[in-house]
Amino acid sequence: MLLLCMALVFSGCYKKESNQEGTPSEKLSAQAQTPSQKPADEPVNETPPAARAKVDVDLYLEVSNGMKGFMPPPAAEKEPTVFQKRLNKLISEVQDGIYVEDKRYYLAGQNAQGQPVLDSVSYGTLKNTITSGIKANVLGTPLPDMLQAALNNSVERGAVSVVISDFIHGPDPNNPGQFLSLDSDIRSSLKKAEHENLVVAVLADASPFFGSFYPAVKKPAVKRTLNGEEVPFYIWVIGKQQEVQTVTNKVLRNLPAQQAYFGFDYQRVPFSAMLKSNTFKPLGVVYCTSRTAEVCTSLNLMPEKDEPVEFTIGLNLSNFPASLQDVAYLKQHLRLAVTGGKASIGTVIVASEDVKATPDLAQYTHYVRVKVPQLTANTGSISLALPQVAPAWIGQWSTANDNNPAGAPRKTYQLNSIMEGVQALYRDKSENVFSVTMKFNKETK
Repeated sequence: MLLLCMALVFSGCYKKESNQEGTPSEKLSAQAQTPSQKPADEPVNETPPAARAKVDVDLYLEVSNGMKGFMPPPAAEKEPTVFQKRLNKLISEVQDGIYVEDKRYYLAGQNAQGQPVLDSVSYGTLKNTITSGIKANVLGTPLPDMLQAALNNSVERGAVSVVISDFIHGPDPNNPGQFLSLDSDIRSSLKKAEHENLVVAVLADASPFFGSFYPAVKKPAVKRTLNGEEVPFYIWVIGKQQEVQTVTNKVLRNLPAQQAYFGFDYQRVPFSAMLKSNTFKPLGVVYCTSRTAEVCTSLNLMPEKDEPVEFTIGLNLSNFPASLQDVAYLKQHLRLAVTGGKASIGTVIVASEDVKATPDLAQYTHYVRVKVPQLTANTGSISLALPQVAPAWIGQWSTANDNNPAGAPRKTYQLNSIMEGVQALYRDKSENVFSVTMKFNKETK
């Protein structure tokens, strides 16, 4: 009896420890179901991975001469520029907000030998630079070199990189060939992002600019004097996907309209056919293959010549960047693929407040209506996907000649090549931001 009791005690301790670690007990529960669990063939929607609660941030502000016009000296009668307003809010949130665990600030420039320098500074020094301007004469570091130095520094510390710059490429004067290899140079400078499975978010805004503007294209003028004309600036966020989402959603907030996301991949998007709701009432003969399933990912369909089947798919895109949740963007880019039949996308809507208040519908943020006029096979599938697409604004903000920003505002030299270099990091990743597949069986009379 004593030996039996001791065995039970040790067994209980092992189970408790296993539950804390998670793995053994999870494997057991996956292999053996109790009567209260769902049947093995009943689909269960997994909650998509949420952004991390807190992150470490390394913030880099380029302080070259070309950046001075964004940060003119203050005066009582002067309004702060858009750049100063956005950066003040950003660094305040990094410094005092609840979503940043540890933070470090750097002024990025170039030394006398032409090498990038990341000067570690206090919050007060950074804030004073933004509000009072750049006093020193600082040459700009070639763009790929600055990115590589910042990324390598942050990866070593396990932090998210936040890089603020006009991203105007100023190559080594002795190596003008860099103008022709900007895309591959950018890709090389960020190779650690590919190796470490990091993602890149690019946010673009424009601000009134006062003072000397130094274009990449030096003809006919080496520099221009601007008096409030708009010049683009960019905030790049590089890190693990969930941590980058925390920075963009919780720290930056109020993002500019121009957003681009590279390497983002959502493999588990909760979805279901909405067949029991009066709000999204189906048409024609359509019902869930499993009569007891709470989440319906397999259908029985019977479209007829004069009565096509219509039904709605609910999607949970709550963890997506705001621009990828935009209904207009989804309407333009969502793609439907069918094997064994024909189908098309109808309406795409975001959940209204009434829909959010309905228990059966509250777990989904978007609803896509699908029309199935014909099936050509007894079984098949309907797949809904959002492809990785370069946003249209990148081409609109890109130029091959930035010598006259007053005549062509909101343009950045070879921005499209810069973004092509970033996109090349993820050429072997999924072609889709997400994809969900619904199986079907052809119902017969």
